[in-house]
Amino acid sequence: MEQDFNKTLSDMMLSATKNHPVFQGMDASKHQEFIASWNETAQSLLSADAWSDWIKTWTTYQTEMAQLWMSGLTGQGGAGQPAKDRRFGDDAWNKGVFPFLRQSYELTAKAMADMADRAGLPEHEQRKLSFYARVTADGLSPSNFALMNPEVLKRAQETGGRSLIDGFQNLLADLEKGYITTTDETAFKVGENLATTPGAVIYRNALIEVIQYTPVTPKVRSNPILIIPPCVNKFYIFDINEKKSMVRYLLEEGNSVFMVSWRNAGPETQDYGWDEYITEGVLAAIDTTADVAKAEQVDLLSWCNGGTLLLAALAVMPQAQKSLVGSSTFLSSMLDFSDPGEVEVFIDETQIAAYKQRLGTAKVAPGRDIARAMAMLHVNESIWGFVVNNYLKGQTPPPFDVLYWNADTSNLPAKWYSYFVEEMYHANKLREPGALTLLDTPVDCGNIDVPCYFLAATGDHIVPWQTSYSSTTLLPQEAEFVLTSGGHVSGTVINHPVKNRRYFVSDGDRTGSAEEWLASANKSEGSWWPHWLQWLDETSGDAQRPAPKTLGNRKHPELALAPGTYVLEQVPQDG
Repeated sequence: MEQDFNKTLSDMMLSATKNHPVFQGMDASKHQEFIASWNETAQSLLSADAWSDWIKTWTTYQTEMAQLWMSGLTGQGGAGQPAKDRRFGDDAWNKGVFPFLRQSYELTAKAMADMADRAGLPEHEQRKLSFYARVTADGLSPSNFALMNPEVLKRAQETGGRSLIDGFQNLLADLEKGYITTTDETAFKVGENLATTPGAVIYRNALIEVIQYTPVTPKVRSNPILIIPPCVNKFYIFDINEKKSMVRYLLEEGNSVFMVSWRNAGPETQDYGWDEYITEGVLAAIDTTADVAKAEQVDLLSWCNGGTLLLAALAVMPQAQKSLVGSSTFLSSMLDFSDPGEVEVFIDETQIAAYKQRLGTAKVAPGRDIARAMAMLHVNESIWGFVVNNYLKGQTPPPFDVLYWNADTSNLPAKWYSYFVEEMYHANKLREPGALTLLDTPVDCGNIDVPCYFLAATGDHIVPWQTSYSSTTLLPQEAEFVLTSGGHVSGTVINHPVKNRRYFVSDGDRTGSAEEWLASANKSEGSWWPHWLQWLDETSGDAQRPAPKTLGNRKHPELALAPGTYVLEQVPQDG
């Protein structure tokens, strides 16, 4: 029995990690050695109670499978309870042999998850085993195989086999371009029906372009808003279309808006690290915005790793430039990485060392690698659902602007990526005063003495809201903390007040834990955007000035129309 468990564990880890970007570039023998070493370590750590739990789970699984087989052989089997899993929602799964396939899979998947969850390993190893067990189980679903999926067979019959031919052609096309198609990419073009808010590039260096948007009100707030997006994605999620655009909303509310557009890491910037991203990115953008807007102070809005970058910049920023900062807002951003959420399963010394081989060859952290890792966090929605629809059913995904943006990936410089993952995600040094050094200055977030607003989302699988909350406690001044419903994207930058069904909570008791804050907070229906603008007015002033009649100035003339040139550059994303 123990040998069966050992083989099951090894096979499960080998299968789950085979196509993971961490192990790309590692030869097969080295990959097997890693799995064998990991398995040996795991087994040595298993307690007697864990083995007992495994045996109980295995016995229960065998008993339930036997009962399922007997009910089928005696003609007593049937559809059973309706499936709660959306993969089996079609009525075809309740007819013929398919209820048996579905139910046997559900029992097997549950047994795999239960055995993994009860391994009794140290916290990180346990989390990793449970994650990969579920990824493996999801991959084994009968819905993912043409001959086991009644919906696929029905469609093939209705189309005379055309759906299978179309699906194979879709597969070949995706193999050629290197990633799964998630939307009709022909339906979108940046600058034509995405990122269409009028404006101009008024600054450019080797790393960034700064876009100034055309005001739409006679007067604008004296403090301009500078948006610092993540450097792992393109900026236009803030300006995805007219109905969802945060940029357009801010303009309509009487703000002067500037945007950082990060350059997709290639030969020109592949050796850049955090120092360059602070000086040539954050600081250069602040100086440009203040100069062009003729503003004494600038209000900063950041998101995800753009927020972490801004936190690091504020911690080491020269006083002359810090005096230009009126306030700083952080959407789904972390200072404390003690619980980085589901991403944590990819981050340990072994996986970091394995991926360094990839970085050494590619010179960058390829955008496709990062996208694949993120897709694994919700594998059924981001991978298998498209595999079934695109390849097995021969369907073409409908147009969806957010999925187009998500597929429009960006590389990160190897040096920048390694520093972020090793020193912040893994070692959690950003929260420790003096543990890191940037711009030849010890990094101390206790130096961040500007008003701060933190926004987190209830369904964020990349930045848990509790971790975002804990980050606010490390700052010298009490920060505003707001929690919105939604996910990493849908709760933050896609949250327009018009026809909004979301809610946010705020004004809780900040003296206790995250859960205690939530219990005491006030719930408000709708978008958090108006709440944030009110906070800006109260924090850094609501004074207004006449809107500029032209963009840029003599020092920073118009260089190109928005959305600029860097967002359109084509850089290889597979390393």
